[in-house]
Amino acid sequence: MKIALISRVVLAAAVGLSAYAAGRESFPPGVQEDQPAQERADADVLYDLVRQARADLREMRAGAGLPAYSAGLEAGQRESHERESAGEHGGRQGGEERGGEEGGRYLPKMTKQNRLFGNGARLALEFDPRTQVFVGSVTNTTARTLAQVRVEVHLDNGTELGPTKRIDVGPGQTVPVELGAFGNEFGAWVSHPEAGVEEGHGRGGEEGGEGAGEHGGGEGRGGETGEHGGGEGARPRGAAYRPAYNQLQILRGEMHAFALDLAAKSR
Repeated sequence: MKIALISRVVLAAAVGLSAYAAGRESFPPGVQEDQPAQERADADVLYDLVRQARADLREMRAGAGLPAYSAGLEAGQRESHERESAGEHGGRQGGEERGGEEGGRYLPKMTKQNRLFGNGARLALEFDPRTQVFVGSVTNTTARTLAQVRVEVHLDNGTELGPTKRIDVGPGQTVPVELGAFGNEFGAWVSHPEAGVEEGHGRGGEEGGEGAGEHGGGEGRGGETGEHGGGEGARPRGAAYRPAYNQLQILRGEMHAFALDLAAKSR
């Protein structure tokens, strides 16, 4: 059965990534280009494998007569439409906000973010408690291509989620964003989109020394636990594997929600 295959994928990926997180030293900031090509290729294969498992799970939901979850792009477009309907400064929860700093202040758990950042990327994001996934979108509001766009979320328990896989976003283009928070207990969060080579990051911008305090105004919120705090296990130290680990966390949340939905339907 597909559910057994998905379970094996999750188990193998979790074991492999956990071993990698515990057993490998991280690369210094700015030297991601020196990572072995085979490691990056392996990370891409794992990423695609988990994405396929998620697609299989969506088919199973449809076969069981369960509704599909809103995709990140759909959630972001809905948020954008609501913002436009309310006016550019219409007081949306979470705020229509402009800012050049990476993070800003922490938002309460269920607050919807819709924010234009200094690099020209608009990030619309909200937490879906059913799947324990942050869903939304990034829109390029500039007239130039934003290269290597990726998004992270920092929880107030000290855990960092992501980043998403790097992608070039054309002028006016909107792309979906999903960040898995499975197994985390938290009350607030902060997020930011990065593009290209951000100051202080180098090419491997997600590498090394990124505590929760470094990325925006949540002073005193879980900074002592850093990237490995709060959730189940630890995200890989190597940046190449972090987008795959994010997909794994999303899959775990979707599998948990699927099990609950099936149980509710059978009652």
